[in-house]
Amino acid sequence: MGINYSVDADPDTTAKAMLRERPMSHKHSKEIARELRGRTVGDAQEYLEAVLAGERSIPFKSHNTGAGHRSDIDGWDAGKYPEKASEAFLDLLENVQSNAEHQGFEGESMEIVHLAAHKVGESVGRKPRAMGRATAWNTPEVDVEIVVEDVDDTYEEAADDDADLDDEDEEGDN
Repeated sequence: MGINYSVDADPDTTAKAMLRERPMSHKHSKEIARELRGRTVGDAQEYLEAVLAGERSIPFKSHNTGAGHRSDIDGWDAGKYPEKASEAFLDLLENVQSNAEHQGFEGESMEIVHLAAHKVGESVGRKPRAMGRATAWNTPEVDVEIVVEDVDDTYEEAADDDADLDDEDEEGDN
Protein backbone atom coordinates (compact mmCIF):
# COMPACT_ATOMS: atom_id res chain seq x y z
CA MET A 1 0.00 0.00 0.00
CA GLY A 2 1.48 3.30 -1.09
CA ILE A 3 1.46 6.66 0.61
CA ASN A 4 -1.27 8.97 -0.64
CA TYR A 5 -0.76 12.71 -0.88
CA SER A 6 -3.65 15.16 -0.91
CA VAL A 7 -2.47 16.66 -4.23
CA ASP A 8 -1.30 15.18 -7.52
CA ALA A 9 2.23 16.22 -8.44
CA ASP A 10 4.15 15.91 -11.70
CA PRO A 11 7.09 13.58 -10.96
CA ASP A 12 9.19 15.22 -13.70
CA THR A 13 9.31 18.64 -12.00
CA THR A 14 8.52 17.94 -8.33
CA ALA A 15 9.85 16.13 -5.28
CA LYS A 16 7.82 15.00 -2.27
CA ALA A 17 8.30 14.01 1.36
CA MET A 18 6.08 13.26 4.34
CA LEU A 19 6.22 13.05 8.13
CA ARG A 20 3.99 10.34 9.54
CA GLU A 21 2.36 10.35 13.00
CA ARG A 22 4.77 12.88 14.48
CA PRO A 23 3.93 13.86 18.09
CA MET A 24 3.52 17.64 17.86
CA SER A 25 0.82 20.27 17.99
CA HIS A 26 -1.55 20.30 15.03
CA LYS A 27 -2.24 24.01 15.49
CA HIS A 28 1.45 24.90 15.47
CA SER A 29 1.94 22.73 12.39
CA LYS A 30 -0.82 24.51 10.49
CA GLU A 31 0.63 27.94 11.27
CA ILE A 32 4.16 26.92 10.26
CA ALA A 33 2.86 25.37 7.03
CA ARG A 34 0.99 28.57 6.18
CA GLU A 35 4.13 30.64 6.72
CA LEU A 36 6.50 28.40 4.72
CA ARG A 37 4.29 27.79 1.69
CA GLY A 38 5.67 29.64 -1.35
CA ARG A 39 9.24 29.94 -0.03
CA THR A 40 12.26 28.10 -1.36
CA VAL A 41 13.59 25.17 0.65
CA GLY A 42 16.77 27.09 1.59
CA ASP A 43 14.75 30.13 2.73
CA ALA A 44 12.45 27.96 4.80
CA GLN A 45 15.38 26.23 6.51
CA GLU A 46 16.99 29.57 7.41
CA TYR A 47 13.66 30.88 8.71
CA LEU A 48 13.05 27.85 10.95
CA GLU A 49 16.61 27.97 12.30
CA ALA A 50 15.99 31.63 13.23
CA VAL A 51 12.72 30.58 14.93
CA LEU A 52 14.58 27.96 16.97
CA ALA A 53 17.19 30.57 17.93
CA GLY A 54 14.42 32.96 19.05
CA GLU A 55 15.32 35.61 16.46
CA ARG A 56 12.12 35.38 14.36
CA SER A 57 8.62 34.28 15.23
CA ILE A 58 5.88 32.41 13.39
CA PRO A 59 2.76 34.57 12.87
CA PHE A 60 -0.26 32.87 14.43
CA LYS A 61 -3.27 33.96 12.39
CA SER A 62 -5.91 31.38 13.37
CA HIS A 63 -4.89 29.91 16.71
CA ASN A 64 -3.59 33.08 18.36
CA THR A 65 -5.32 33.10 21.75
CA GLY A 66 -2.65 33.88 24.31
CA ALA A 67 0.00 34.60 21.69
CA GLY A 68 1.92 37.78 22.44
CA HIS A 69 2.58 40.59 20.00
CA ARG A 70 5.87 40.30 18.13
CA SER A 71 7.65 43.23 16.54
CA ASP A 72 9.44 41.11 13.92
CA ILE A 73 6.21 40.20 12.08
CA ASP A 74 5.19 42.49 9.22
CA GLY A 75 1.46 42.85 8.70
CA TRP A 76 0.43 40.85 11.77
CA ASP A 77 0.74 41.09 15.52
CA ALA A 78 0.45 37.70 17.29
CA GLY A 79 3.29 35.21 17.05
CA LYS A 80 5.03 32.34 18.82
CA TYR A 81 8.23 30.29 18.71
CA PRO A 82 7.04 26.66 18.32
CA GLU A 83 10.21 24.64 18.92
CA LYS A 84 9.02 21.04 18.65
CA ALA A 85 7.08 21.59 15.42
CA SER A 86 9.89 23.71 13.94
CA GLU A 87 12.41 20.91 14.53
CA ALA A 88 10.04 18.44 12.85
CA PHE A 89 9.60 20.76 9.86
CA LEU A 90 13.40 21.12 9.59
CA ASP A 91 13.64 17.31 9.42
CA LEU A 92 10.98 17.32 6.70
CA LEU A 93 12.80 20.02 4.70
CA GLU A 94 16.09 18.09 4.89
CA ASN A 95 14.24 14.98 3.72
CA VAL A 96 12.59 16.68 0.74
CA GLN A 97 15.87 18.37 -0.18
CA SER A 98 17.70 15.03 -0.29
CA ASN A 99 14.80 13.48 -2.24
CA ALA A 100 15.03 16.32 -4.77
CA GLU A 101 18.80 15.95 -5.12
CA HIS A 102 18.35 12.19 -5.60
CA GLN A 103 15.94 12.97 -8.46
CA GLY A 104 18.51 15.28 -10.07
CA PHE A 105 17.17 18.66 -8.95
CA GLU A 106 18.92 21.38 -6.98
CA GLY A 107 17.17 20.87 -3.64
CA GLU A 108 17.77 24.22 -1.94
CA SER A 109 16.38 26.37 -4.76
CA MET A 110 13.12 24.45 -5.20
CA GLU A 111 9.89 26.24 -4.26
CA ILE A 112 7.41 24.82 -1.75
CA VAL A 113 4.17 24.58 -3.74
CA HIS A 114 2.25 22.38 -1.29
CA LEU A 115 2.67 22.03 2.46
CA ALA A 116 -0.15 20.65 4.60
CA ALA A 117 -0.53 19.34 8.14
CA HIS A 118 -3.22 16.79 8.98
CA LYS A 119 -4.23 15.64 12.45
CA VAL A 120 -4.27 11.83 12.37
CA GLY A 121 -5.02 10.90 15.97
CA GLU A 122 -3.66 10.89 19.47
CA SER A 123 -1.31 8.78 21.48
CA VAL A 124 -3.33 7.89 24.58
CA GLY A 125 -1.73 8.58 27.93
CA ARG A 126 -2.77 8.83 31.59
CA LYS A 127 -1.57 11.09 34.39
CA PRO A 128 -2.08 9.84 37.94
CA ARG A 129 -4.01 12.08 40.30
CA ALA A 130 -4.84 12.06 43.99
CA MET A 131 -7.26 9.53 45.51
CA GLY A 132 -6.46 6.89 42.88
CA ARG A 133 -7.87 8.85 39.96
CA ALA A 134 -6.24 9.44 36.59
CA THR A 135 -6.59 12.14 33.96
CA ALA A 136 -6.26 11.63 30.22
CA TRP A 137 -2.91 13.02 29.03
CA ASN A 138 -3.00 12.45 25.31
CA THR A 139 -0.42 13.54 22.75
CA PRO A 140 -1.65 14.67 19.30
CA GLU A 141 -0.15 13.02 16.21
CA VAL A 142 0.26 14.92 12.95
CA ASP A 143 1.07 13.97 9.35
CA VAL A 144 2.81 16.67 7.30
CA GLU A 145 3.25 16.45 3.54
CA ILE A 146 5.36 18.66 1.30
CA VAL A 147 5.69 19.00 -2.47
CA VAL A 148 8.47 21.16 -3.92
CA GLU A 149 8.76 22.21 -7.54
CA ASP A 150 11.76 23.17 -9.64
CA VAL A 151 11.02 26.84 -10.35
CA ASP A 152 13.62 27.18 -13.11
CA ASP A 153 11.94 24.53 -15.26
CA THR A 154 8.50 25.95 -14.60
CA TYR A 155 9.52 29.46 -15.65
CA GLU A 156 11.34 28.18 -18.74
CA GLU A 157 8.28 26.18 -19.84
CA ALA A 158 6.00 29.18 -19.25
CA ALA A 159 8.37 31.44 -21.21
CA ASP A 160 8.48 28.91 -24.06
CA ASP A 161 4.67 28.71 -24.10
CA ASP A 162 4.42 32.53 -24.18
CA ALA A 163 6.97 32.70 -27.01
CA ASP A 164 5.02 30.10 -29.00
CA LEU A 165 1.80 32.07 -28.52
CA ASP A 166 3.51 35.30 -29.63
CA ASP A 167 4.85 33.56 -32.77
CA GLU A 168 1.36 32.28 -33.61
CA ASP A 169 -0.12 35.77 -33.16
CA GLU A 170 2.47 37.28 -35.52
CA GLU A 171 1.80 34.62 -38.16
CA GLY A 172 -1.96 35.22 -37.90
CA ASP A 173 -1.55 38.97 -38.45
CA ASN A 174 -0.07 38.52 -41.95
